[in-house]
Amino acid sequence: MFSTDTLFSTSNTIAFLAWIILIALPYKRAVHQILYGIIVLGMGVLYSALFIQFFEPSSLESFSTLDGLMPLFSSKEAVLLGWIHYLAFDMLAGLYIVRDAEKNNLPPYSITVCLLFTFMAGPIGWTSYILLRTITKRHYNF
Repeated sequence: MFSTDTLFSTSNTIAFLAWIILIALPYKRAVHQILYGIIVLGMGVLYSALFIQFFEPSSLESFSTLDGLMPLFSSKEAVLLGWIHYLAFDMLAGLYIVRDAEKNNLPPYSITVCLLFTFMAGPIGWTSYILLRTITKRHYNF
């Protein structure tokens, strides 16, 4: 089995390269297929395997309070699990942004900052895109 440090470094490198490709080629369908079908799915499989290996059902009670949750993130395995979760869902948000922006005829350069924020701080990027789309299209919809 790979060490948590190796899995962390590898998943970070893959995510970073995937984001570079997504930002450089946001409206290429082949890129979307690769990112959905290999990167996001691969991270989902890795997350699932790690979850099965490291998750303890007795820790479910801890999810109800912040104080209860804090000890769960005291191990490398738990932090790795959480990090892969973030990487996968931020990529899903980025893929939604590019597909929605293309559907709404927004120029690719207009979403670059939104994608960078989504990569670094998912909710900020997502929110900035929704604001950009709402202002540009003069209506809010989902």
